[in-house]
Amino acid sequence: MSTPSVGGDGSVPRTVHVSDALQARLDTFRDQDTGRTTTSVTFDAIAHFRAELPELVRASRARLASPAADAAGVRYLGAGPVHLRLRPDATCAELLDRLSTELGLSWEIWVPPVLNAYLPGRKEPENMPWLVLEEAT
Repeated sequence: MSTPSVGGDGSVPRTVHVSDALQARLDTFRDQDTGRTTTSVTFDAIAHFRAELPELVRASRARLASPAADAAGVRYLGAGPVHLRLRPDATCAELLDRLSTELGLSWEIWVPPVLNAYLPGRKEPENMPWLVLEEAT
């Protein structure tokens, strides 16, 4: 595992992959206040749900509804093909890593569901018949 490089501004750049719909909701939300950045919105969302992160992430597990889909193929709500660049400072990057250890999942997996739950607008999987939520285990 390599150590992320620190940017010239002291940030520790990270990339997460989100769905097209989540990216659009993030853009709309962020653009309502010019002081917001993708990174600040992400950490606001994490702070908002901090006490309930394990439950939120567990409840965001979904799978494809197709009978031909691999039953073991788990997806998390909000995840997708769009690259979202975060620029946390060293303290926030450490928080991502610490929470990942607590959750037992990489931050790339649990950040999209947190944003999905936090941002206004139609949350996944509403109107997404190709996704079904996993049964609680």
